[in-house]
Amino acid sequence: MIKGIEKLTEDQKELMLKTNKLHTQIVGSDYKSGMEIIETWLDENNTVCVRLKNGEWYHYSKDGTWW
Repeated sequence: MIKGIEKLTEDQKELMLKTNKLHTQIVGSDYKSGMEIIETWLDENNTVCVRLKNGEWYHYSKDGTWW
């Protein structure tokens, strides 16, 4: 279960999952296991943010990019 997912709309959930899939596809094999989303929230600009199993966190934007 992803902590905070119940606070996202269906569109935000879809964006989060689609962007995480792209994000996971581009990282190296040794890094992939840490790419599981464990927490999500919205920042002050209503941007979806995620914390990954590896401890890192990212903004996932509407255009499918992350930072």
